[in-house]
Amino acid sequence: MWFDILALLSLLAVITLLRRLVNIFPSLMASMIRWKENINLQASLKMRTDRDLVSLALFIPFCLTAFRYRMYSPSFLNGLDAGSQLWVTIGIFAAYVSLRGLCRIILHMKPSVASKAANECSRTYFIILTILLVATGGILSLFNTPPTGIRTAMFWISGTIYAIFLLRKAQIFLSYCNIFASFLYLCALEILPTGVLIASAVVF
Repeated sequence: MWFDILALLSLLAVITLLRRLVNIFPSLMASMIRWKENINLQASLKMRTDRDLVSLALFIPFCLTAFRYRMYSPSFLNGLDAGSQLWVTIGIFAAYVSLRGLCRIILHMKPSVASKAANECSRTYFIILTILLVATGGILSLFNTPPTGIRTAMFWISGTIYAIFLLRKAQIFLSYCNIFASFLYLCALEILPTGVLIASAVVF
């Protein structure tokens, strides 16, 4: 029941923001190829606002997709009913986002367009990732692909987009600080929180 309710609300939210998504879509695609596009997007108030709203609206669809295809399925979820599993999954991803935000606060990077672009470009690649995952799930389901096959495809897509995101973020860091500092920022802001998320799925 909760899944259907959240899916309907998410669909309405996405439809409402569809014009904003179309507006930023060329910039999203360019960000996959050129790291400087992230800075251009960050410098534009309208584009940045559109991106942030769309990424916020896609958070629940991402969680619903991860739940439906069991992309995050630690053993401690097995004893819960479907509704509880869904809300725990949403809570885990919300905690992951909060942890990344906490890491940013602790590091307290010097404010600049480049540093803000580096810290917020995750929203750009999150939008791309969510669109690809939802599309992959829908298309492969139409062809009666087994859930394990769909999940494997989604893991490969997630890994690829995440690798591109890390590369682009590292390039932005390198534009205003040395390679050692860039590596430390990348580890503290991205690799550490993601490692905690993966460990929670594997260990528990």
